[in-house]
Amino acid sequence: MEKFYNARNDKVFKAIFADPADTFLLETLLNLTFNTEVKDIRFDNPELLKRNVIERAKTCDFVAHINGKLVHIELNSETKNWIHLRNLNFFSTLYSKDTEVGQKYNIASEFYHIDYSYELTNASKLDCVLNYSLQTDNHIKYVNNIHFIEYNMDKITKKCYNTNDEREKQLYYYLSKFDIKEEELEIEKEDDAFVKKLKNKIKKLNQDKEFVSFLSREDDIKFQMNTMKYEGQLEGKLEGINEGKTVEKIEIAKKLLQKKIDIDVIMEATGLSKEEIENLQ
Repeated sequence: MEKFYNARNDKVFKAIFADPADTFLLETLLNLTFNTEVKDIRFDNPELLKRNVIERAKTCDFVAHINGKLVHIELNSETKNWIHLRNLNFFSTLYSKDTEVGQKYNIASEFYHIDYSYELTNASKLDCVLNYSLQTDNHIKYVNNIHFIEYNMDKITKKCYNTNDEREKQLYYYLSKFDIKEEELEIEKEDDAFVKKLKNKIKKLNQDKEFVSFLSREDDIKFQMNTMKYEGQLEGKLEGINEGKTVEKIEIAKKLLQKKIDIDVIMEATGLSKEEIENLQ
């Protein structure tokens, strides 16, 4: 069975929402996110410049200037304990680059980092949306123009939210469609313009053999790397076990030598060679 890719995959997410030729889906999402009408979107290069020869190349999922705001979005299909640190590194690089342009620090613009995160630790106990900031316990902000927003996608997808705000309900409904199942594509009941277009784009991408082939190769490489990592861990465990058994055999051989037991008997009892046993004397 061929694999089905939805907008939970970051490459699909970028292909759908970071498309300069068709910004309807992105505009709709951000209208609801910021509760304002998005009028101007300028996409930035998602590749962050390397500052020295040893630094790794880094690519963001999405960067754009939107209504005077710099918006950095990362889709985390699975959340590891280093994801926030990596995303903060990306965002701080963008913030630093943008504030240092010109003859003065940019204190007028707003900088937003948005995470769409799946598999957060204790997701069911967290709110649907988490707002982080750099501030003291009594809410004195270190920097006024930085905002961190994280959406708890598992809770949203399962519709475990409780809100009377119609804007939030609509936003959560659209976000839940990122993880749409293949069989849902043909169900058109209650589909609005956003969901219809999202489904259509997902269908087209899954029918694009070149695009799917690229994603399949990427999956295969990841599976190979995971397998190699597992085999390396397993091999390390086996080596440790074997080393432990060898040490145990040597200790037994030493005790038998002290009792003046014949070397042939010790060889048979421990599996050590004659030379190995003689070297213990």
